[in-house]
Parts: sequence; structure tokens; C-alpha cells
Amino acid sequence: MNLAKFMLILLLTIALAYPAAAADGEGKGKANDFRDKIFETHKERAMKWVESCYRWAERLEEKVRASNIGDEAKNRIQARIENMKGEIGEMRSKIENAKNYSELRDAMREIRTLWIELSKQMRLIAYEHFVIQMEKIIEKLEELADRFESHGLDVSSFRDAIDEASDALEGVKAKLGDGTVKYSDIANLRQKVMNAFEESKKLAREYRPKLSDGIVMANVSGSFKLNGTVMALIKGNGTVNVEPTGAKIKESKGKENVIEALVVRGKVNVTGEGDFKIIAHGNGTLTMNGNGSYTYKQCMNQKFVNGTFSDGFTINFGFGC
Repeated sequence: MNLAKFMLILLLTIALAYPAAAADGEGKGKANDFRDKIFETHKERAMKWVESCYRWAERLEEKVRASNIGDEAKNRIQARIENMKGEIGEMRSKIENAKNYSELRDAMREIRTLWIELSKQMRLIAYEHFVIQMEKIIEKLEELADRFESHGLDVSSFRDAIDEASDALEGVKAKLGDGTVKYSDIANLRQKVMNAFEESKKLAREYRPKLSDGIVMANVSGSFKLNGTVMALIKGNGTVNVEPTGAKIKESKGKENVIEALVVRGKVNVTGEGDFKIIAHGNGTLTMNGNGSYTYKQCMNQKFVNGTFSDGFTINFGFGC
């Protein structure tokens, strides 16, 4: 939206038109009529510019209202948009109340100062909304990476692309905080996310679970027991025991009891205690005690079932498909 350029052109036109329109002499009545018509034309153009600003704010407000970015972020952005709409309303009043060229020119000069700050706010609001959307997309991509890895796929290139997108996201968030973010930063973030998305598409073509398999994705704070013939990925903080130990395909540990990635495959009995994310394909049973959430398909051709628990919960997957 290049409204700032339009406003400057309009202000210059008014400044140039005013002296000529105010000339006295023969034909003064016609000159006054002409001046009045030109004045109304400029005033109408100024009002259209303000209305364009207001409609832009309303469109952004509707996008925020319809987006899935969380109530806290949504309320914060909507409050900023409401403040911006109030300032645009002040612009409208100044133009509406102008009775002649001089008043309109003075009003536009005042608005120009207000517009410089307002346009910055508009950009930052739009960027913030975009960044929150990208943050959600990166979270979904990370979930996909876990899901693909739990199925035995090589996700190293995918995770590298996600890391690059996450680094770009953090850089933009920092610049949003001090108001120095530029469009080039936003474009770079978008490209990094698209690169990660392209990697996910490659893996999606390889991800072909059997229809007789089920899938479960769960977060548990407490304890769990996973048994059956499965391919699974476990991440979190706590202690985990795998029987037989030969079922471990990959085990990455961080500091203390942090499990960055534990991949198991085959007929297993896995128990754990702590805070964990569990993704499993195959035929098995997951029993959880404590608090958490889950998403699962008993069979791959069924719809996902979602829920939470605050005591204990057992999921059977891959049976009877």
C-alpha cells in the first residue's frame, strides 16, 4: 500500500493550487467557483485516502480475528489495531472540518506527521501477525519431522531446514521488539519456511504407513508404558527403559535426564517417567498416568481422535484394522 506517497502528492498539489486559486481580478466569481470545485476535489481525494487507510485496518483486523494464533496474541494485536483506527478517525475529522484551502492544507500537514508514525505501526502490526503465523507453521513442521522420524525416515535435511527457519524467526522477533524489522527480513523468513516446507513434501512422498497400522501422538507428564510391535520416537525429560535394548535404533541425550530423541523399532516394552512426547506407529497399547494430551488413529484410514487427560488414559492402536 503506497498511501504515504499519495498523501505527499496530495499535499503538494494543495500547496501549489492555493495561491493560483486565490488570485483576484476580473472574473473573480468564476475563479471562486473554480476554486471551490478544486477545493472539494482535493478534500474528496484526501477523504478517500483516509478511507483506504481505514479499510486496510479493517481487513487486517478481520484476518487477525479469523486466524488461529492464540487468544493472547490475537487480543494484543486487535487492541493495537483499534488504537490505529482511532488515530485514522482523527485524520478523518481534521479533513472533514476543513472549510477552505488553508485549513485543508494545515490539516494535511498535521496528518503527515501522524501518518509517519501510523504507517510504521501498520507495518509492525502486519509483520507481527505474519511472524505469529510463521511460528505456528514451524511448530507444525517440527511435529511432522517427529512423525516422519518415528516412522523410520531420515529427517536430517528436514530438521536442518527447520532450524534455519527457526533462526530466521528469532531474528525477526528480536527486530520486532526494537522496531527495526524490514521487509527483507520478512521475505527471508518466508523463504526459509518455504524451504522447510519443500523438504517436508519430499518426505511426505516416502511416508506410507500400512493401513493395518495405527498411530498415536501424545504428551504426558507423569509415567507411561508403550508395548506392542511399533516404530516410535520419544522425546522429553525423565527416565526411560526399553526392553529389549536391541530395539533402540537411535538414542540422543542432552544434559541430565533430557532425551533429545529415542527411536525404537520392533516388538518392545517401553516404560518412562517424567515429561515426554511420544509418537508411535504400528500395533500396540499406550498407557499414560498423570496429565497430558493425545491424538490418535486406531487405523490409518480413520480420522484422528483428540483429547486430554488428568489422571490416566489408555490408547489401543492398530488393532482390528
